[in-house]
Amino acid sequence: MSESRNRNTSTFDREMQSSTFKALFEKEEALLEVSEFLAKQMAKQDISVRKLAALADVSPTVIQGIRSGTRKNIGYATLKSIMSALGCEITFRKARTAHV
Repeated sequence: MSESRNRNTSTFDREMQSSTFKALFEKEEALLEVSEFLAKQMAKQDISVRKLAALADVSPTVIQGIRSGTRKNIGYATLKSIMSALGCEITFRKARTAHV
């Protein structure tokens, strides 16, 4: 890559060329999306951590960890239970670009 072209590329774009960095970034981005969705739904429905935990049959610590983004490993069954308690569902669809 030429020096001029390298200077015109952001640090983020250069880092995203690394498969390790890209995988970590995508995982963190997914966790942030879940965290933001959960926080928005809880606010919209005016539901507390304790109330949602009781409805979803999980610990309030789990809800708080997901909402704050500190819980990194969220099991599908746990997430499904929480989303169901909020009246939401999880939908899977094929990505536009295939990751091989």
